Amino acid sequence: MTKSHGRKSRARNKSRSRGAAYAAANAGTLHQHDTGPSNKDLQPADPSGWGVENAPDMRTASALIGACIERCVPCQQSLAAKLLDEDPIVLAVTAGSVYSLHAADEPDAGGLAAKPTQVFFHLVQQARTSGDARMMAAGVEMMPRADRAALLEDALDMWTFYGHKHPGLMRGQGSSSVDLSDTITVPGGTPEEAGAGTVVDLSGLDHPASYGARADMTLTGFGRVASVALFAHPETPEAGYDDLRERCAWDPLIPEGLPEKDPAWVLKVDQTTGALLGIVRLLDATLLPDQPHWEWRPDLYDVLLWRAGERKAASPAWLEAARQRGSALLYGPFDATGATPADPSRLLSVHAHCHFTDRL
Repeated sequence: MTKSHGRKSRARNKSRSRGAAYAAANAGTLHQHDTGPSNKDLQPADPSGWGVENAPDMRTASALIGACIERCVPCQQSLAAKLLDEDPIVLAVTAGSVYSLHAADEPDAGGLAAKPTQVFFHLVQQARTSGDARMMAAGVEMMPRADRAALLEDALDMWTFYGHKHPGLMRGQGSSSVDLSDTITVPGGTPEEAGAGTVVDLSGLDHPASYGARADMTLTGFGRVASVALFAHPETPEAGYDDLRERCAWDPLIPEGLPEKDPAWVLKVDQTTGALLGIVRLLDATLLPDQPHWEWRPDLYDVLLWRAGERKAASPAWLEAARQRGSALLYGPFDATGATPADPSRLLSVHAHCHFTDRL
């Protein structure tokens, strides 16, 4: 065997063993992505329920999900193309598996997903009732390639969400459904298409860092603006300057300044009562940073920084300023005890969008 043939053979073996594209393996640019579910995690326990005798090879799907979680764009592109060229049942299992992580009584895929995904989700619901997954495999097999690509894209978004927020659940180390005690319902995308909505789980956004919040007004070079001061709870040492700087990527507070608005950060305000509901960072700001921010989904988050306990209406002056500008300055952290004045050099801030709504 020549040296060239030996190299190609090793590349093929590496590609098969890791589920990666041969071209990437042959070029020596192969990455190992093990953060997603394994081949075994993805394989159905009873292949006959899917209409096949043997469990499908899910190594490409496993590597692709890992690449998405780790945000490796070259591997995402090559592996997605490879998966779409494989047997349709691989895509059916990939999408069907992530939707099985949802609560069993989730009402609808909602208007936030592509049309092929909504069609597929109805098949998922039917399969839950009948216990027959063959309809999901058949549905994917009948889809044109463009529809399969759209379904794969939405499924990977969901896998990425679970990879960041529910790694144990994603690998089958927990319940097959999400507890509905900590969920919200997101309406459909358009009034004529909106159904009961999509249940979005918030429990995975819990974080050891805990904060309190207080609405106030801050004097800037642009006049007085609506603002929210964050207080780090002393019982959670994870909260504070390092958390806001590293996890949240907030910038130092500029005295009397107002930074450019960051559409990734959103302050939710009850449109009826004027009470602050919470501070969130949109998931699409992480998943789709190059997509126009006005197309980001407004009710899916990757950070839930603060959630109101007792809802108390902000002052009329605060609400007027927030509505007029459509934003608020978030800053902190302060000592919740108030024992010592805050050091201005240790204050961080972000100029967040205000979203007046009826839910967190």
